[in-house]
Amino acid sequence: MPGPALPPRSAVPEASASDAALVRAAALGDDQACFGIWKKYAPLVQRVVQRFFGPGPERSDVCQEAFLRVFKRIREIREPDALAGFIISVTLGVARNEARRLRIRGIVGLRPTDELPPGADAGYNPEAREEVAALYRLLSKLSAYERSLFVARYVEKMEVAEVAAAHHVSLSTAKRHLRKVADRLDHRMRDEPALSDYVGRLQERALP
Repeated sequence: MPGPALPPRSAVPEASASDAALVRAAALGDDQACFGIWKKYAPLVQRVVQRFFGPGPERSDVCQEAFLRVFKRIREIREPDALAGFIISVTLGVARNEARRLRIRGIVGLRPTDELPPGADAGYNPEAREEVAALYRLLSKLSAYERSLFVARYVEKMEVAEVAAAHHVSLSTAKRHLRKVADRLDHRMRDEPALSDYVGRLQERALP
């Protein structure tokens, strides 16, 4: 998946540059620092977006929008060393907005939604491909917010406190919503033969 189209830089920041140093420089308008953040975290953003939407077409526009939002809000970061969590939070927010937009377009007949995009990785075995397809059939029935919670907790394996911060809710609210998502998916997995081995496992990960 190609990264956001940023202008070429004359020099790439040292790979050893800390997140805090990159954030401070970017907040002062340093283009090279912004490029350094993009270079360092583009794979993370691409992975989060792909896992949110599932197998299918590349969504470079969503990735690019995520970075635009990150750079626009860079001065909001109070703990520069927590840059990765901030980027995940922003990316999930953009992905949720895109999911809502697609659903609205589907409702008014502009394009079909709630269909698993064709094609999983060619290297998947048939069983793994069916598991992925079954999982995203279930995820397509969740709201954008619920799907975002799932990706943050179960795919990116964020701590519950990080999930709460990424979704701008209290810790108790995050716990309650994670339980709800786990309950809903666990119940629906019982009707998906490909996912029968995973019934009950979401509850184990819902909370610490």
